[in-house]
Amino acid sequence: MHKASKIVSIVLLSLLCASIGAVVYAQTQVSVYIRNPLNISNGANGVVSGNCWVGEIPVTVSNSTEDPQKTVAYCMNFDKTVYAGHTYSSQATAVTESVEWKAISYLLTWYQPPADANAAAANQVAIWRLLNETRGYDYNKMSWLTTDLDNAGSALADEMLNKDVIREGDVFEWIEPVTTNQSAVAAEPGETIAFKAKLTDAYGTPREGVKIIFSAVLSPDNVELDAANVYPAEAHTGSDGIVEVTVTVPDGVTNGDRIEVVASTKGVVPQMYMDLDDERRQDLIGVGTTFELTVSTNVCILASILVIPEVAFGTLTVGVVCGFAFLFWKKGGHFKRLKLN
Repeated sequence: MHKASKIVSIVLLSLLCASIGAVVYAQTQVSVYIRNPLNISNGANGVVSGNCWVGEIPVTVSNSTEDPQKTVAYCMNFDKTVYAGHTYSSQATAVTESVEWKAISYLLTWYQPPADANAAAANQVAIWRLLNETRGYDYNKMSWLTTDLDNAGSALADEMLNKDVIREGDVFEWIEPVTTNQSAVAAEPGETIAFKAKLTDAYGTPREGVKIIFSAVLSPDNVELDAANVYPAEAHTGSDGIVEVTVTVPDGVTNGDRIEVVASTKGVVPQMYMDLDDERRQDLIGVGTTFELTVSTNVCILASILVIPEVAFGTLTVGVVCGFAFLFWKKGGHFKRLKLN
């Protein structure tokens, strides 16, 4: 490892910005200035391995029409370099929605910003390992990269495979036992309700491998239910785009209490990557909204469980419509309805 005062060759993971849906962006000429990652004030996480920096790269991106923007980037090419203190001309180039770019989106969504220097280095190596198709040749461990860093990045890359994130225009909705956002079902203390949600793209195609986070809060005291009552805490959508969570009403709750069930997810989707004009240099993936390098989406859907006592006339469900709640119960094969004010 070389001293921090020495100019560091930066092997940059290009954060290829994957395009959202069918959106296609024209190439845009931009200049990329590489700031010194060893300067703490530049806010980049990473480690030095051999003579190379592995992790986030602090960059300043500019062109003739926009104000310079500071952000961080990762390198795409494990076998090329850029140098701190240098400015490079590049094309901001659109990325297609491929399996490897879906995996990159997942990494940027759930692992960026990194927790520490080693996590940033693992992100970098994972990106190198994932971008074989885009880069045009397979990853090969370089002699200057330590085995520990290579192993950590490889494990992370394996985790990212076949994963995806929600994107602008996607449809995320409950499908059972409610079918609209902020609707409700009725349940008794101790009863378990299975909720199913579905995620599709704008064309109705199921989106697989997207992480969904579940939570539930008991009102009126705003008590967050734990794993004994909400299972699982997170799950990934299946090939059908469907994900399921079960919520158990705690014993001892009061008639009329309400449990709000939340399913949430997010996505950071690369739109553009910086394709450096000099073929000897790294292409870069920039993080953030600078020059539309990435686009972020945050979505949650809500459902409720209304706690009711057991009644003689059968099972109750509740549907919330236009601000009113309607109780439905089935008896003798027919549904009855009672409006609740």
